[in-house]
Amino acid sequence: MKLQFSVKQIVATLGAVYLASVSLTASAVLIDGIEVGSGGNFHFLTSTIMERKVGGGLISAVGDQLEGVGQVTQIFDGANLVWSSGDNGRELTLSFSGYTATSVSPSHITFDGGLVSFYSDPAQDANFGTGTGFTNGNLWMQLVGTEFTDLATGLDSTLVSDGTLLGSSISGTGIGLLSVTGAGLADSFFDTNSQVALGTGNVADWEINSSFNNTPSPFLFGTHGTANISQNAVPEPASLMLVGLGLLGLAGTIRSRKS
Repeated sequence: MKLQFSVKQIVATLGAVYLASVSLTASAVLIDGIEVGSGGNFHFLTSTIMERKVGGGLISAVGDQLEGVGQVTQIFDGANLVWSSGDNGRELTLSFSGYTATSVSPSHITFDGGLVSFYSDPAQDANFGTGTGFTNGNLWMQLVGTEFTDLATGLDSTLVSDGTLLGSSISGTGIGLLSVTGAGLADSFFDTNSQVALGTGNVADWEINSSFNNTPSPFLFGTHGTANISQNAVPEPASLMLVGLGLLGLAGTIRSRKS
């Protein structure tokens, strides 16, 4: 018998499979009061981060260590805003430390190491003027720096800064890679290995992009700015299984019509 299987029928079948897979992940996920969407392209936006050299001042020499704190103000799943600071009576704060300078020039600094911890807190008491209230609450997510090869220096680094980085007037940008440690409440949800590190081939879960300066401000630390922490979408195994079953069903339909 001649096979009669129109493009329209194929599109309709695949469309049904897609809608079923979307419905599988459509419900939002709530982790300790923080809503994170359903598993898409995540973006954590911070309104403010503060950073400094351990002991005070600016990074100026190899061996200096960077530390700081910040607060997540919004979480996006793709283009959808899924959580803002204060929703469900929670704040999401972060602290970072252990970033050690491995090369320093007036326009380029590389770091290795790094530990970033996020805390979910019902107290909503983070205070940039005093530097307090950033590490209380529940450990929500914990990340370590993941090495990639810095093209400018050839060094394997976890964080790279560019801009005007030495002297009295500081401004620049930073980019780095991070992987969950498994210690935080949300770590398993974000353990996607969705970022592939340049040069090293390491896999990471998050990319961080930041901008900073040291213009006068009411903040405790002299250098401050903003950050965008993002993660690529990775299909959940259940969704992949459903799509696979749908395609097998489509193949079965074709075989049935052939017979």
